[in-house]
Amino acid sequence: MSSGLRLDAGSDRGAKSSLVGLSDEDGTGGLSRDARALKQTRGRLRTIEYRLEAILASAGHGVTLYDRNQRLVYCNQNFLDVYRLPPTLGRKGTSYRTILEARVMANTHVGDDPKRFVEERVEMARHARVNGGMRQLKSGQIIALTHLPIADGGWVSTHKDVTETMNMHAELTRLAFHDPLTGMANRTQFYRKLDAALLGLAGGKRFAVLCLDLDGFKPVNDAFGHAAGDALLREFCDRLRRLVPTNACAARMGGDEFAILAPGGDLAKATELAERIIGAMDSPFEVDSRLVTLSVGIGIALAPEHGDTGDALLSAADLALYATKRRRRGGVLVYSEDVDADPVRGDEAPLDLRRAIEQGEFEVHYQPIINLAGARLTGFEAMLHWRHPVRGLIPPEEFIPVAEDSELIIPIGEWMLRQAAAEAAKWPDHLRLAINVSPVQLRHKEFPALVLSTLAGSGLAPNRLEIEVTAPMRVGDMVLRRDMLGALRSLGVRVVLGGAGTGQASLSDLLNLPFDRLKLERGIVAAVESAPSALTVVRAFAALGRELGVETTADGVETMAQLRAAHAAGFSDVQGGLMASPMPAEDMREILRQAFDQMDETPMPAMLASG
Repeated sequence: MSSGLRLDAGSDRGAKSSLVGLSDEDGTGGLSRDARALKQTRGRLRTIEYRLEAILASAGHGVTLYDRNQRLVYCNQNFLDVYRLPPTLGRKGTSYRTILEARVMANTHVGDDPKRFVEERVEMARHARVNGGMRQLKSGQIIALTHLPIADGGWVSTHKDVTETMNMHAELTRLAFHDPLTGMANRTQFYRKLDAALLGLAGGKRFAVLCLDLDGFKPVNDAFGHAAGDALLREFCDRLRRLVPTNACAARMGGDEFAILAPGGDLAKATELAERIIGAMDSPFEVDSRLVTLSVGIGIALAPEHGDTGDALLSAADLALYATKRRRRGGVLVYSEDVDADPVRGDEAPLDLRRAIEQGEFEVHYQPIINLAGARLTGFEAMLHWRHPVRGLIPPEEFIPVAEDSELIIPIGEWMLRQAAAEAAKWPDHLRLAINVSPVQLRHKEFPALVLSTLAGSGLAPNRLEIEVTAPMRVGDMVLRRDMLGALRSLGVRVVLGGAGTGQASLSDLLNLPFDRLKLERGIVAAVESAPSALTVVRAFAALGRELGVETTADGVETMAQLRAAHAAGFSDVQGGLMASPMPAEDMREILRQAFDQMDETPMPAMLASG
């Protein structure tokens, strides 16, 4: 319903008075013609009026016309619909105040003070000023409004609900600057923020750029599918949001790569943020009802120390990140000129490894494995290290990936196997040697022959050698590895299945691969103090080992709480920094010389009972 629109064509009284003075001499014909002309004029005006009202009624806007006394002259149905007003308020003569008060009742007013809303608009209507713009109503609607004064003191206004259009525009803007999967800022927004931060350098506003990359994401994505990978990325981003300061910008740059722009440029704070992010990875992620552990590598560059352009800073942070990616458990590195000269990076890395082989720069370190039932030493795990002439001792996680990519792991692995076996042959007969073997080595058909040759050459009994492998991710690898492990066991060598609890060792792996020991991933062990679900996994794997009749090892035990959890769950063995870190051969020999047969007198039982 809308108020009627009337166009003034002169009143009947005026028309009649204009005809009174006509004399009879003019005749009735003139009067008749004027009457007909007046009637035709009125008809045309009514037609125009109806057409105008039809146009206004069908317009996409709400339209209102008020007189100088703030009384409604006309409104269309769209106006009533926009503000959720009853039809009775569309009648001609309704006061502007009444309509405003009805809008308050309908929750279609503006602002938090209804009384102020009414009074301000009544007052504004008294001033003949053009007005307009966007208004957000209490209902959440967004209205595009125009207010145009007219000559007789009234005004005409239009009202259009543009909520859907504005929401669509906001969504398009969000998509333009945010990653649709995770909701994080995207590369476009990050570069905008970076450009703005670079402008602030002139005013002394320093900042840091952090480049992040998830280690271990691709195998999970390949094994469980893209849906599981997407869920994993979303959960990682949820953790990241809780750690990044509100004045920083965290963005997904693509795939499993992220970047953070942190104002301040303070190295200590940037490093602290990076360490907090790495710490957040200690708790496993749940993927398809399995717990998966990931690590994150982080490279840091500071502005302006490491660059005064966006490309220079990102390149510096990326170089530092590349160095951390060689560490299989992630890490943090701040850019320096040494990163560019890193001996385990780029095309020259294989050449450096070849030189290391020729110069005899590799050495084997040993970490004790402790039996929990008797608190006795049961053996050592051999771990390869690189004694670099410039960088010093380089841990295996920094160079093994390069060795695998170049297949130099074949000669390096052979040297390590022969070296460690010769050392273990000198130990007491009850001590075992465990060696982690690369998947690249297992793909070579000659590997069982190498093991047999090593055993024969060193004199080490086959049942004292444990070959640790990581469960395969692909069906083809499963068949190949099952045959290889069967061949090794036929020699009398024991097999250890590593990666348990990470999603790399699934239940199907446990049922299809032949093995003698199940080794629980250190990330699960580390999480028992913070994640109840991790403790459940620890207990479940210990129970599974008992059901399968195999020994179980909890790796990476660093605290008393982790040791007690492994003991309570029923693990047969533990290893980790709480007992002893990996040590050079001479230190290991000294331990054996001094007290290997008195291990039952160690404080292990007291440690388990304390706390």
